[in-house]
Amino acid sequence: MVTIEALIRTLIALLYIPISLFVYWRLVPRLLLSGRLLVSVLLAAQVLVIALPQGIQPTSQFERWFWDLNQEGNIAAALASAQLALVSIVALLSAWLIRTWPTWRRLYMAGLGLVFLFFAWDEFFLVHERIRNWEIFYIALGAVVVAATLLVATRSPAQSRKWHICLLTGLAISAAGAIALEYLRIPAICDQLGFLPEAGRCQLFIVEESLEFLGIWLTLVAALGLFSSARPRPRPLVRVLLFVLPLLWIVVLSPATLVTFLDFRLLHQPISIEYEPGVELQAYRVDRDEDSFALDLFASTVDWQDYNDLGYSLHLVDQASGESLAGTDASASRQQRWRIAGRSYYFWIYKQRLSLQLPPRLPSNRALQMVLSLWRREGDAFLRQRITSSDLPLLNDTQVILGQFVLPAESAVSSSLPAAKFENGFTLGAVDLPERAQAGEALAISFAWRADKDGLEDTVQFLHFGYVSPPGEGGSVEEGAESVESGAWWAYDQQPLGARLPTRLWYSGLADTETWEIPLPAELAPGRYTVYTGLYRASDQVRLPANDTEGTPYVDARVPLGVLIVEGA
Repeated sequence: MVTIEALIRTLIALLYIPISLFVYWRLVPRLLLSGRLLVSVLLAAQVLVIALPQGIQPTSQFERWFWDLNQEGNIAAALASAQLALVSIVALLSAWLIRTWPTWRRLYMAGLGLVFLFFAWDEFFLVHERIRNWEIFYIALGAVVVAATLLVATRSPAQSRKWHICLLTGLAISAAGAIALEYLRIPAICDQLGFLPEAGRCQLFIVEESLEFLGIWLTLVAALGLFSSARPRPRPLVRVLLFVLPLLWIVVLSPATLVTFLDFRLLHQPISIEYEPGVELQAYRVDRDEDSFALDLFASTVDWQDYNDLGYSLHLVDQASGESLAGTDASASRQQRWRIAGRSYYFWIYKQRLSLQLPPRLPSNRALQMVLSLWRREGDAFLRQRITSSDLPLLNDTQVILGQFVLPAESAVSSSLPAAKFENGFTLGAVDLPERAQAGEALAISFAWRADKDGLEDTVQFLHFGYVSPPGEGGSVEEGAESVESGAWWAYDQQPLGARLPTRLWYSGLADTETWEIPLPAELAPGRYTVYTGLYRASDQVRLPANDTEGTPYVDARVPLGVLIVEGA
């Protein structure tokens, strides 16, 4: 039974076998010896790179990526780039060494060499992604090369025209692979092959890449033929350069791929934030200096078209007020792009860098959130994309909080004795507790805090009001207030320093104060109350042990603050 894979292999064989046989019959014997060896090695390498992935079963994502013809930055891309670079090297050497050629012909070869040098760099690093409407640019550049080649061929000796014909044929085949097949509606074509088993897995990119390989190889044969016809016996150094320079080119390319891979996999924090258009943020890193933030993002998408017309907005938001203190916008960059194998599919990875300049005189000791949103441009509108899932906290359904920061303030040394020291390194300093308060009104209490260690988690401060006696009756807090409390009490909880600066963002050396405005219930019974405070972890509600200045633990981790007389409403 005929399968789609067999059909593709047959098509590739029908391309390679007759063309390569004809070239070896008519053209290769006219090359210099080192040229014959070079084109034979490269043809064998092409066949290996095209055929091997069809017969092996990859055992890892890396192995799948390494051999896949439809990937970027792997062995196939390196081979194609090296061949293009070799065409450039031969053309530039010809322009430099063959002084018997007229100036216009040497200029043609130099121009051809520079064009193919650009093609070589673009093949590996996708430079064309930076060029708007790059297809038109490539078609125009190809048209210029074809026109220049035809003009040179008409003015060259008859025996040289076969090389120009070979060069034009190679360009045509490469263009058919690089541009024509790239924009065919592959799914539609595969649907029409329904009589074949598994037609839905039609992978015409194999034919596309094979055409590009074959076209580049023919172009190389042509360049070597022009060189051989003018310098049939080049110096040994030239013959060595023909082999060494392509290897050096691959050596230059390999670290670029390795560095990018390590940068994505090892140097960034993995995340998973999925957006409606099929885009997922997979990793990020924030670098900070005195006056700016730099955010590196890695976004992925299965279909590269989902990444068109996207952009990012990055804002620094005051957590307490919700005000944006600084922001920047940037269109999504496609300059750094490559493909990675997933569990059952391949996806594109894009690297994005955003820089956020901090304005002068930002408030200190305030929780600042770094908030990111993704938008798509539709005409003159910039529409925020909805987040469908996220492993990071969200500000709303379109904005994700990448992190929180605080700008430290200059710490002042407290002259008062601390009221309590907690086991997590926090110290409660002076507390300003009024003597009297009115039920139904706000009670203002001031607290001074200091941190001798960085905060690691959210904690909550509690206030307990324990009823001691009605107004006018005695009872000293210092003399066993616990024993005279009636058992009735009222409580009020709040984060120390509030939403302005959660304790998970406290830093060693922090010194700050705040005043609570506590709304006392109108039905709070008049009388004398013993006031206690303390801290408990928000995660499990467990109180943090606290000691007095002499190191004696407070009972039940409650710190006595004094007596408050509450008057009736």
